Amino acid sequence: MIGPMRILGELEPTKNNEKLAKRVEKLAGVVDAIDIPEAPMGKPIAHAAILAAYIKAKYGIDAIPHVRVSDLNTVGLLSILGGLKATGIEEAVLLKGDQPIVGKEVEELTVESAAEVASSRLGGKPRLGAMMSLRYPLEAITKRLQAPLDFYLVLRPSHSLEKLEQVSKLAKSLNKRLYTYVIVASSRNYSKLREMLVGQPVYNIDEAVRFVTKIQGLVDGILISSPGDVDTISETARRIKKELRLD
Repeated sequence: MIGPMRILGELEPTKNNEKLAKRVEKLAGVVDAIDIPEAPMGKPIAHAAILAAYIKAKYGIDAIPHVRVSDLNTVGLLSILGGLKATGIEEAVLLKGDQPIVGKEVEELTVESAAEVASSRLGGKPRLGAMMSLRYPLEAITKRLQAPLDFYLVLRPSHSLEKLEQVSKLAKSLNKRLYTYVIVASSRNYSKLREMLVGQPVYNIDEAVRFVTKIQGLVDGILISSPGDVDTISETARRIKKELRLD
């Protein structure tokens, strides 16, 4: 691990300013940073980079926007990342993104090529991350770890704890950070999330706390996600902080 464990909370984007304020206020004080997906399921809602800059300016909370390279050419990428740099956003996640429900994909950039051009043009700010699934072969994971990226959001971290330990050692040797997704559901949306997120582990709050306790020495932080339920994200963050004595 590089420094103390960080707790990130996922914020679903919204065009409604009142809803946005309520969601941010529920996460404020219980997470170390707010992670903002961009066009989840390919649906345009509100641009994550703009929301991140707004949240940082208005609430003083660190925000980590996702940037879909499939929506951008190189000029668009550098313009967005330059704006994030100017507004004090310190981290952003590059990803290909889901198929857009309107319009067509831009096929100019991959995550790796976007990271390379950003690194050469922007001097390493904001720090850039990418997705990483433990279901991929170790060879593919190693290749992604060697890209000019600073951190990774790890999908399916419970796929193999032995593999997570291997990846953790390699990440530490390369001075890269790992944040694992922890998807949490309340009793009212547990079945719905299991159906929606086929193949991904979904925990109740008690299970999430136990899982994080088990992996805390292997990762630099966790990203708590609970689609449609910011209250569960907030409560899970409180419970984990108390269990790990992170307050």
